[in-house]
Amino acid sequence: MANPVSSGKRLSAVSAAAEDAAERVSATATKAREEASELQDTVVRNAEELAANVNQKLKAAGVDTDVMVKAAKGQASELQRLVADELKARPLRALGIAAAIGLVVGFMTAR
Repeated sequence: MANPVSSGKRLSAVSAAAEDAAERVSATATKAREEASELQDTVVRNAEELAANVNQKLKAAGVDTDVMVKAAKGQASELQRLVADELKARPLRALGIAAAIGLVVGFMTAR
């Protein structure tokens, strides 16, 4: 038969160990969030610098980047309209194509 005092000590020790582990996990998660935030800030800063450099070089070469952006937006809008029209005209065909693409991507990622 187990000694009640000894069982109580074990339970207390297990409880303390669980609390300690929970505190360490919480501290590690907080540190990971902070590092992820710092990494995100660094990536955003570097992307902004890269975009500014590319923009500057294109302008130096005589390319009007504002016109390029407007043209790209116009083409994206036109493509979006064409896709919406196709979905309305042939919904089952669009669903079949989407399912086939999903199947192919699923097989490729499973390898």
